[in-house]
Amino acid sequence: MGQLLSFLYRFRAFFTFLLLEFFCIWLIVRHNDYQRSSFTKTTAGVVGSVNQTTANITEYFSLKKVNEELAQENARLKSLLLSNRAIPFDSLTQLSIASDSTDSLSYELIPAEIVRNSIRNANNFFMINKGSNDGIEPGMGVINSLGVVGKIRDVRGDFAQGISLLNTRNPISAKHKITERMGTVLWEGVNPQVAKLLYLTPDVRIEVGDTIVTSSFNSIFPKEIMIGTVRSSEPDKNNTYLNIEIDLSVEFGSLSFVYVIKNNEKPELDSLINSNPQLF
Repeated sequence: MGQLLSFLYRFRAFFTFLLLEFFCIWLIVRHNDYQRSSFTKTTAGVVGSVNQTTANITEYFSLKKVNEELAQENARLKSLLLSNRAIPFDSLTQLSIASDSTDSLSYELIPAEIVRNSIRNANNFFMINKGSNDGIEPGMGVINSLGVVGKIRDVRGDFAQGISLLNTRNPISAKHKITERMGTVLWEGVNPQVAKLLYLTPDVRIEVGDTIVTSSFNSIFPKEIMIGTVRSSEPDKNNTYLNIEIDLSVEFGSLSFVYVIKNNEKPELDSLINSNPQLF
């Protein structure tokens, strides 16, 4: 112990220099968009590989829970097959989501595994082990068998980073399933299991336990994908809007497998919006 302290004391100037260097680099990257973007691009591949290895080790110790989830999913899919119903969006394989006469969008699902995930920050992100080599693009929605997870932000060859629903800068267009009134789900940065449903007025009859799903006002998610259930509802002080809290359907602390949504008609929709921005 004495030798260690002597060593640290002898090279205290060098270690102080290193500490200050790392601190300066951290400040530059944190407060400059260009440097932060360059740093992210440079380290994405290395971080992805390290996180993949870490995830493999963690996955080994959580095989029991994963097997239980897969068993439940298989049982549900077998029940659907026996009842001759169409397989919905959350199959275990890549497939197209059947659309009805009121929803002409064509979606495909790309299965992926979470290799990094945060839930303790105000703005959380996750990383998956699929990237541009697998057809992943920025802006694609991400779901799992329980509901909305987030959307893709940045893509590399074999990995992609996504913005979690647990992000104070990631609003999701939603609706109250019973009344079909539109609103916005936004996480407030506190409880990873609870978010807010905004912009519903007091004339909407909201009950605890009501279902909140995605609306049709976006090209990222299919409509009526589960987001959560109403936890509480009361008018604000001015009786202008309802203060609605919802319990999120996804367990973000134990994300394992997700599905990236590819909307085959999104390029055409984006082109139309860009050519007529005053209409949108």
